[in-house]
Amino acid sequence: MRMVFCFLLFSFHSLAVAGSPAAAHATQSQEVETTANDGVRVFGEQYFGTLDAKAPLILLFHQAGSNGRGEYGDLIPWLQAAGFRAIAWDLRSGKARFDHDNRTASALNSTEKISYCDVSPDLQAALDYVVQQDLAEKVVVWGSSYTASLVFKLAADNPQRIAGVAAFSPAAGGPMVDCRARMWVDQVQAPVIVFRPEKEMELASSQEQRDILVAAGAEFHVIANAVHGSSMLVDARSKHDMQAARDTVEQWLKGLQ
Repeated sequence: MRMVFCFLLFSFHSLAVAGSPAAAHATQSQEVETTANDGVRVFGEQYFGTLDAKAPLILLFHQAGSNGRGEYGDLIPWLQAAGFRAIAWDLRSGKARFDHDNRTASALNSTEKISYCDVSPDLQAALDYVVQQDLAEKVVVWGSSYTASLVFKLAADNPQRIAGVAAFSPAAGGPMVDCRARMWVDQVQAPVIVFRPEKEMELASSQEQRDILVAAGAEFHVIANAVHGSSMLVDARSKHDMQAARDTVEQWLKGLQ
């Protein structure tokens, strides 16, 4: 992997209408479902639109207390306009947020607290679904907060099936002690890009994580005026124009092809 470490400090501009330059594009979606190896039903939302069946595919995983449709809905038109198919997955650790329910958590209806590390089977099931449906030979895996750490394990476990790893605010706190990104990054063969809000880099743990990931070859960006996780790319959530950040993501994604 190529070693790059850079700071992107984006100034305030006018807010985009819905956090995406392609927000006016119609978004077609289809609910999909698969089963994790422990029997948990995992639901996703498939966004292929009119893109060719050979268009690159991104698997989108949400942050804590969230769901796929809600977290990524505002970003789908932008990704489709850039030529990328996507499936946004609801994982067993999550709930209703951004005007959408978490179907996987609702179907599981568990009264027990689910640890973040225990969600890994859902990510594997999402990747296996791609093979079962013959959707792509390789995919980009995209994580947010706790799943931004879990995608490193997914990529390490499936080196022949991952084209790239995008991690937004990868969690590294106590709940992640058994599944931190640093545990797997040296085993990841695909290109890796990591994004963190500038304010999170004040934490010693974020600085330590950055040094470890960069030493392993990850491309690392610090984004000014950003919020936590993938929501940093949505203007309405960061309350700033995040076009420069989206451009950086898009250029990296297209560079994988």
